[in-house]
Amino acid sequence: MKFKALVTCTAMALAMSANAAFAADYVMKIASGTPADPMALPASASLAIFEQKVELYTDGKVDVQVFPDGQLGDQLSGLQQVKSGELQGSELAMGVMSNLFPKITFTDLPYVMPDMAVAQKLYTRDNPVMKKILKELEEKTGVGILFFSPQAYRQISTANKPIHTVADLKGVKLRTMQVRPHIEMFNAAGAQATPVPWLEVYTSLQTGVVDGQENPLATIRAMNFHEVQKYITLDKHVHLVGAVTFNVEWFNSLPKDIQVAIMKAGNEAQAGAEALAPLKDIIDGKWLQDHGVEIYQPTAAEIEEFKKAFQPAAFAWFEKNVDGGAEVLKMVQDEITRIQDSYQDLVY
Repeated sequence: MKFKALVTCTAMALAMSANAAFAADYVMKIASGTPADPMALPASASLAIFEQKVELYTDGKVDVQVFPDGQLGDQLSGLQQVKSGELQGSELAMGVMSNLFPKITFTDLPYVMPDMAVAQKLYTRDNPVMKKILKELEEKTGVGILFFSPQAYRQISTANKPIHTVADLKGVKLRTMQVRPHIEMFNAAGAQATPVPWLEVYTSLQTGVVDGQENPLATIRAMNFHEVQKYITLDKHVHLVGAVTFNVEWFNSLPKDIQVAIMKAGNEAQAGAEALAPLKDIIDGKWLQDHGVEIYQPTAAEIEEFKKAFQPAAFAWFEKNVDGGAEVLKMVQDEITRIQDSYQDLVY
Protein backbone atom coordinates (compact mmCIF):
# COMPACT_ATOMS: atom_id res chain seq x y z
CA MET A 1 0.00 0.00 0.00
CA LYS A 2 2.84 2.37 0.88
CA PHE A 3 4.55 1.59 -2.43
CA LYS A 4 1.29 2.16 -4.35
CA ALA A 5 0.77 5.48 -2.58
CA LEU A 6 4.34 6.51 -3.36
CA VAL A 7 3.88 5.66 -7.04
CA THR A 8 0.62 7.61 -7.15
CA CYS A 9 2.17 10.66 -5.51
CA THR A 10 5.17 10.50 -7.82
CA ALA A 11 2.90 10.30 -10.89
CA MET A 12 0.90 13.28 -9.68
CA ALA A 13 4.05 15.26 -9.07
CA LEU A 14 5.35 14.46 -12.54
CA ALA A 15 2.02 15.45 -14.09
CA MET A 16 2.03 18.76 -12.23
CA SER A 17 5.60 19.35 -13.29
CA ALA A 18 4.71 18.61 -16.91
CA ASN A 19 1.73 20.96 -16.78
CA ALA A 20 3.92 23.70 -15.36
CA ALA A 21 6.54 23.08 -18.02
CA PHE A 22 3.98 23.35 -20.81
CA ALA A 23 1.92 26.18 -19.32
CA ALA A 24 0.88 28.76 -21.90
CA ASP A 25 2.82 32.01 -22.09
CA TYR A 26 -0.32 34.00 -22.91
CA VAL A 27 -4.00 33.70 -22.12
CA MET A 28 -6.79 35.02 -24.33
CA LYS A 29 -10.16 35.09 -22.56
CA ILE A 30 -13.15 35.54 -24.87
CA ALA A 31 -16.68 36.33 -23.68
CA SER A 32 -19.50 34.93 -25.79
CA GLY A 33 -23.27 34.87 -25.66
CA THR A 34 -23.54 31.91 -28.03
CA PRO A 35 -24.04 28.26 -27.00
CA ALA A 36 -21.00 26.11 -26.30
CA ASP A 37 -22.09 23.51 -28.89
CA PRO A 38 -19.97 24.33 -31.97
CA MET A 39 -22.79 23.22 -34.27
CA ALA A 40 -25.43 25.42 -32.65
CA LEU A 41 -24.52 28.60 -34.52
CA PRO A 42 -21.90 29.69 -37.07
CA ALA A 43 -20.46 31.96 -34.36
CA SER A 44 -20.13 28.98 -32.01
CA ALA A 45 -18.31 27.03 -34.72
CA SER A 46 -15.95 29.91 -35.43
CA LEU A 47 -14.94 30.13 -31.77
CA ALA A 48 -14.26 26.39 -31.57
CA ILE A 49 -12.11 26.56 -34.69
CA PHE A 50 -10.30 29.66 -33.47
CA GLU A 51 -9.48 28.14 -30.09
CA GLN A 52 -8.07 24.98 -31.64
CA LYS A 53 -6.10 26.73 -34.38
CA VAL A 54 -4.52 29.37 -32.13
CA GLU A 55 -3.23 26.74 -29.75
CA LEU A 56 -1.99 24.68 -32.71
CA TYR A 57 -0.23 27.52 -34.55
CA THR A 58 1.41 28.88 -31.40
CA ASP A 59 2.52 25.46 -30.14
CA GLY A 60 0.43 25.98 -27.04
CA LYS A 61 1.97 29.33 -26.17
CA VAL A 62 -1.49 30.94 -26.24
CA ASP A 63 -4.30 29.46 -24.17
CA VAL A 64 -7.65 30.54 -25.64
CA GLN A 65 -10.43 30.37 -23.05
CA VAL A 66 -13.96 30.83 -24.40
CA PHE A 67 -16.76 31.59 -21.94
CA PRO A 68 -20.03 30.77 -23.77
CA ASP A 69 -23.71 31.23 -22.89
CA GLY A 70 -23.23 34.70 -21.43
CA GLN A 71 -21.14 33.46 -18.49
CA LEU A 72 -19.34 36.81 -18.34
CA GLY A 73 -22.40 38.94 -19.07
CA ASP A 74 -24.21 40.01 -22.22
CA GLN A 75 -22.50 41.07 -25.44
CA LEU A 76 -22.34 44.76 -24.55
CA SER A 77 -20.77 43.92 -21.20
CA GLY A 78 -18.22 41.72 -22.96
CA LEU A 79 -17.35 44.53 -25.35
CA GLN A 80 -16.90 46.97 -22.49
CA GLN A 81 -14.62 44.50 -20.71
CA VAL A 82 -12.49 44.23 -23.85
CA LYS A 83 -12.25 48.01 -24.10
CA SER A 84 -11.15 48.28 -20.46
CA GLY A 85 -8.61 45.47 -20.84
CA GLU A 86 -10.34 43.10 -18.41
CA LEU A 87 -10.81 40.67 -21.30
CA GLN A 88 -8.68 40.08 -24.36
CA GLY A 89 -11.62 39.34 -26.67
CA SER A 90 -15.38 39.02 -27.05
CA GLU A 91 -17.87 37.59 -29.52
CA LEU A 92 -20.76 39.80 -30.54
CA ALA A 93 -23.24 40.85 -33.18
CA MET A 94 -21.99 43.92 -35.03
CA GLY A 95 -25.06 45.84 -33.91
CA VAL A 96 -23.67 45.76 -30.38
CA MET A 97 -20.46 47.39 -31.60
CA SER A 98 -22.53 50.40 -32.70
CA ASN A 99 -22.84 51.39 -29.03
CA LEU A 100 -19.09 52.02 -29.04
CA PHE A 101 -18.52 53.05 -32.65
CA PRO A 102 -21.69 54.35 -34.38
CA LYS A 103 -20.24 54.21 -37.91
CA ILE A 104 -20.33 50.42 -37.81
CA THR A 105 -24.13 50.63 -37.57
CA PHE A 106 -24.28 50.43 -41.37
CA THR A 107 -24.10 46.65 -40.87
CA ASP A 108 -27.61 46.77 -39.40
CA LEU A 109 -29.36 48.89 -41.99
CA PRO A 110 -32.24 47.09 -43.74
CA TYR A 111 -31.92 45.61 -47.21
CA VAL A 112 -28.35 46.76 -47.79
CA MET A 113 -26.77 43.32 -48.22
CA PRO A 114 -28.05 41.56 -51.38
CA ASP A 115 -26.81 38.07 -50.51
CA MET A 116 -24.45 36.05 -48.32
CA ALA A 117 -21.77 35.82 -51.01
CA VAL A 118 -21.41 39.59 -51.15
CA ALA A 119 -21.38 39.77 -47.35
CA GLN A 120 -18.46 37.35 -47.23
CA LYS A 121 -16.49 39.54 -49.65
CA LEU A 122 -17.23 42.77 -47.79
CA TYR A 123 -16.74 41.58 -44.23
CA THR A 124 -13.03 40.80 -44.21
CA ARG A 125 -10.06 42.62 -42.75
CA ASP A 126 -8.57 42.77 -46.27
CA ASN A 127 -11.50 44.50 -47.96
CA PRO A 128 -10.40 48.11 -48.68
CA VAL A 129 -13.59 49.67 -47.31
CA MET A 130 -13.60 47.56 -44.16
CA LYS A 131 -9.87 48.13 -43.69
CA LYS A 132 -10.50 51.88 -43.56
CA ILE A 133 -13.40 51.54 -41.13
CA LEU A 134 -11.55 49.08 -38.88
CA LYS A 135 -8.50 51.33 -38.71
CA GLU A 136 -10.66 54.16 -37.40
CA LEU A 137 -12.38 51.78 -34.98
CA GLU A 138 -9.05 50.72 -33.47
CA GLU A 139 -7.71 54.27 -33.23
CA LYS A 140 -10.82 55.71 -31.60
CA THR A 141 -11.81 52.88 -29.26
CA GLY A 142 -8.80 50.67 -28.60
CA VAL A 143 -10.89 47.71 -29.76
CA GLY A 144 -10.29 45.84 -33.00
CA ILE A 145 -12.06 43.12 -34.94
CA LEU A 146 -10.07 39.93 -35.20
CA PHE A 147 -12.42 38.22 -37.61
CA PHE A 148 -16.00 38.42 -38.82
CA SER A 149 -18.68 35.78 -38.65
CA PRO A 150 -21.06 36.52 -41.55
CA GLN A 151 -24.11 34.47 -40.73
CA ALA A 152 -27.62 34.62 -42.21
CA TYR A 153 -30.56 36.96 -42.50
CA ARG A 154 -32.66 38.12 -39.61
CA GLN A 155 -36.28 36.97 -39.89
CA ILE A 156 -39.41 38.01 -38.00
CA SER A 157 -41.02 35.50 -35.64
CA THR A 158 -44.27 35.91 -33.71
CA ALA A 159 -46.43 34.00 -31.28
CA ASN A 160 -50.03 34.95 -31.99
CA LYS A 161 -50.39 35.82 -35.66
CA PRO A 162 -48.44 35.41 -38.89
CA ILE A 163 -46.78 38.41 -40.53
CA HIS A 164 -47.34 38.40 -44.28
CA THR A 165 -47.39 42.13 -45.01
CA VAL A 166 -46.26 45.38 -43.42
CA ALA A 167 -49.82 45.99 -42.25
CA ASP A 168 -49.62 42.81 -40.14
CA LEU A 169 -46.89 44.42 -38.01
CA LYS A 170 -49.22 47.09 -36.66
CA GLY A 171 -49.25 46.97 -32.85
CA VAL A 172 -46.96 43.92 -32.59
CA LYS A 173 -44.55 44.19 -29.65
CA LEU A 174 -41.35 43.05 -31.29
CA ARG A 175 -38.15 42.43 -29.38
CA THR A 176 -35.19 44.14 -31.01
CA MET A 177 -31.57 44.70 -30.11
CA GLN A 178 -30.65 48.07 -28.64
CA VAL A 179 -29.72 49.17 -32.16
CA ARG A 180 -31.32 52.36 -33.41
CA PRO A 181 -31.88 51.38 -37.07
CA HIS A 182 -33.77 48.27 -35.91
CA ILE A 183 -35.93 50.32 -33.56
CA GLU A 184 -36.57 53.06 -36.11
CA MET A 185 -37.54 50.74 -38.94
CA PHE A 186 -39.97 48.58 -36.99
CA ASN A 187 -41.62 51.58 -35.36
CA ALA A 188 -41.99 53.19 -38.78
CA ALA A 189 -43.78 50.05 -39.98
CA GLY A 190 -46.29 50.25 -37.12
CA ALA A 191 -44.77 47.70 -34.74
CA GLN A 192 -43.76 48.49 -31.16
CA ALA A 193 -40.00 47.91 -31.15
CA THR A 194 -39.04 46.76 -27.65
CA PRO A 195 -35.34 46.33 -26.81
CA VAL A 196 -34.80 43.39 -24.45
CA PRO A 197 -31.40 42.15 -23.18
CA TRP A 198 -30.32 38.99 -24.98
CA LEU A 199 -30.30 36.77 -21.92
CA GLU A 200 -33.91 37.75 -21.15
CA VAL A 201 -35.43 37.21 -24.60
CA TYR A 202 -36.81 33.69 -24.10
CA THR A 203 -38.54 34.60 -20.83
CA SER A 204 -39.94 37.79 -22.36
CA LEU A 205 -41.42 35.79 -25.23
CA GLN A 206 -42.72 33.12 -22.87
CA THR A 207 -44.47 35.58 -20.55
CA GLY A 208 -45.85 37.82 -23.30
CA VAL A 209 -43.74 40.86 -22.48
CA VAL A 210 -43.14 40.86 -26.23
CA ASP A 211 -45.08 39.14 -29.02
CA GLY A 212 -42.16 38.35 -31.26
CA GLN A 213 -38.52 38.88 -32.12
CA GLU A 214 -36.19 38.87 -35.13
CA ASN A 215 -33.17 36.64 -35.65
CA PRO A 216 -31.74 34.12 -38.12
CA LEU A 217 -33.30 30.65 -38.23
CA ALA A 218 -30.21 29.10 -36.61
CA THR A 219 -30.57 31.43 -33.63
CA ILE A 220 -34.29 30.74 -33.30
CA ARG A 221 -33.52 27.03 -33.10
CA ALA A 222 -30.43 27.29 -30.90
CA MET A 223 -32.21 29.45 -28.33
CA ASN A 224 -35.40 27.33 -28.40
CA PHE A 225 -37.52 30.29 -29.43
CA HIS A 226 -39.67 27.85 -31.43
CA GLU A 227 -41.13 26.74 -28.11
CA VAL A 228 -42.74 30.16 -27.66
CA GLN A 229 -43.08 31.34 -31.28
CA LYS A 230 -45.45 29.81 -33.83
CA TYR A 231 -44.81 31.87 -36.97
CA ILE A 232 -41.73 32.93 -38.94
CA THR A 233 -41.64 35.32 -41.88
CA LEU A 234 -38.64 35.11 -44.21
CA ASP A 235 -38.46 38.83 -44.92
CA LYS A 236 -34.63 38.91 -44.73
CA HIS A 237 -34.66 42.49 -43.46
CA VAL A 238 -31.08 42.61 -42.14
CA HIS A 239 -28.07 40.39 -42.75
CA LEU A 240 -26.56 39.38 -39.41
CA VAL A 241 -22.80 39.61 -39.17
CA GLY A 242 -21.00 38.77 -35.96
CA ALA A 243 -17.39 39.31 -35.02
CA VAL A 244 -14.73 38.50 -32.46
CA THR A 245 -13.12 41.61 -31.02
CA PHE A 246 -9.74 42.10 -29.38
CA ASN A 247 -8.07 44.63 -27.11
CA VAL A 248 -5.62 46.47 -29.37
CA GLU A 249 -3.08 47.27 -26.64
CA TRP A 250 -2.96 43.62 -25.56
CA PHE A 251 -2.60 42.39 -29.13
CA ASN A 252 0.19 44.85 -29.93
CA SER A 253 2.09 43.68 -26.85
CA LEU A 254 2.36 40.14 -28.25
CA PRO A 255 5.41 38.92 -30.18
CA LYS A 256 5.05 39.25 -33.94
CA ASP A 257 4.92 35.51 -34.57
CA ILE A 258 2.08 35.15 -32.07
CA GLN A 259 0.16 37.99 -33.74
CA VAL A 260 0.55 36.31 -37.12
CA ALA A 261 -0.62 32.97 -35.72
CA ILE A 262 -3.70 34.54 -34.12
CA MET A 263 -4.64 36.33 -37.34
CA LYS A 264 -4.17 33.14 -39.35
CA ALA A 265 -6.41 31.26 -36.93
CA GLY A 266 -8.98 34.05 -37.20
CA ASN A 267 -9.06 33.77 -40.99
CA GLU A 268 -9.72 30.04 -40.75
CA ALA A 269 -12.37 30.54 -38.08
CA GLN A 270 -14.18 33.01 -40.33
CA ALA A 271 -14.00 30.61 -43.27
CA GLY A 272 -15.58 27.91 -41.11
CA ALA A 273 -18.48 30.14 -40.09
CA GLU A 274 -19.02 31.24 -43.69
CA ALA A 275 -19.20 27.64 -44.89
CA LEU A 276 -21.63 26.63 -42.16
CA ALA A 277 -24.03 29.60 -42.28
CA PRO A 278 -25.94 28.87 -45.52
CA LEU A 279 -26.16 25.17 -44.70
CA LYS A 280 -27.50 25.89 -41.22
CA ASP A 281 -30.12 28.21 -42.69
CA ILE A 282 -31.53 25.37 -44.80
CA ILE A 283 -31.26 22.66 -42.14
CA ASP A 284 -32.70 24.78 -39.34
CA GLY A 285 -35.57 26.02 -41.48
CA LYS A 286 -36.67 22.46 -42.14
CA TRP A 287 -36.12 21.49 -38.49
CA LEU A 288 -38.30 24.37 -37.30
CA GLN A 289 -41.06 23.37 -39.70
CA ASP A 290 -40.84 19.77 -38.49
CA HIS A 291 -41.30 21.10 -34.95
CA GLY A 292 -44.52 22.90 -35.70
CA VAL A 293 -43.42 26.38 -36.75
CA GLU A 294 -45.26 27.88 -39.73
CA ILE A 295 -42.77 29.54 -42.08
CA TYR A 296 -43.97 32.05 -44.65
CA GLN A 297 -41.99 33.13 -47.71
CA PRO A 298 -43.14 36.61 -48.79
CA THR A 299 -43.60 37.34 -52.47
CA ALA A 300 -41.22 39.69 -54.27
CA ALA A 301 -43.87 42.41 -54.06
CA GLU A 302 -44.27 41.89 -50.31
CA ILE A 303 -40.48 42.05 -49.80
CA GLU A 304 -40.45 45.33 -51.70
CA GLU A 305 -43.21 46.57 -49.39
CA PHE A 306 -41.12 45.70 -46.32
CA LYS A 307 -38.12 47.44 -47.87
CA LYS A 308 -40.09 50.63 -48.56
CA ALA A 309 -41.44 50.62 -45.01
CA PHE A 310 -38.12 49.93 -43.29
CA GLN A 311 -35.39 51.73 -45.22
CA PRO A 312 -36.37 55.42 -45.10
CA ALA A 313 -36.56 55.69 -41.30
CA ALA A 314 -33.42 53.61 -40.69
CA PHE A 315 -31.36 55.40 -43.35
CA ALA A 316 -32.55 58.82 -42.16
CA TRP A 317 -31.51 58.05 -38.60
CA PHE A 318 -28.08 56.81 -39.72
CA GLU A 319 -27.36 59.79 -41.95
CA LYS A 320 -28.54 62.31 -39.34
CA ASN A 321 -27.04 60.85 -36.17
CA VAL A 322 -23.80 59.20 -37.29
CA ASP A 323 -20.88 61.49 -38.05
CA GLY A 324 -20.18 61.05 -41.75
CA GLY A 325 -23.07 58.60 -41.99
CA ALA A 326 -24.14 59.54 -45.52
CA GLU A 327 -20.56 59.15 -46.79
CA VAL A 328 -20.13 55.78 -45.06
CA LEU A 329 -23.39 54.47 -46.49
CA LYS A 330 -22.46 55.55 -50.02
CA MET A 331 -18.98 54.07 -49.66
CA VAL A 332 -20.43 50.73 -48.54
CA GLN A 333 -23.11 50.69 -51.24
CA ASP A 334 -20.51 51.47 -53.91
CA GLU A 335 -18.33 48.63 -52.64
CA ILE A 336 -21.27 46.23 -52.72
CA THR A 337 -21.93 47.24 -56.32
CA ARG A 338 -18.27 46.68 -57.17
CA ILE A 339 -18.38 43.19 -55.63
CA GLN A 340 -21.54 42.33 -57.54
CA ASP A 341 -19.99 43.59 -60.79
CA SER A 342 -16.93 41.42 -60.18
CA TYR A 343 -19.19 38.37 -60.04
CA GLN A 344 -20.82 39.35 -63.32
CA ASP A 345 -17.38 39.64 -64.92
CA LEU A 346 -16.88 35.94 -64.20
CA VAL A 347 -19.84 35.02 -66.42
CA TYR A 348 -18.58 34.32 -69.93
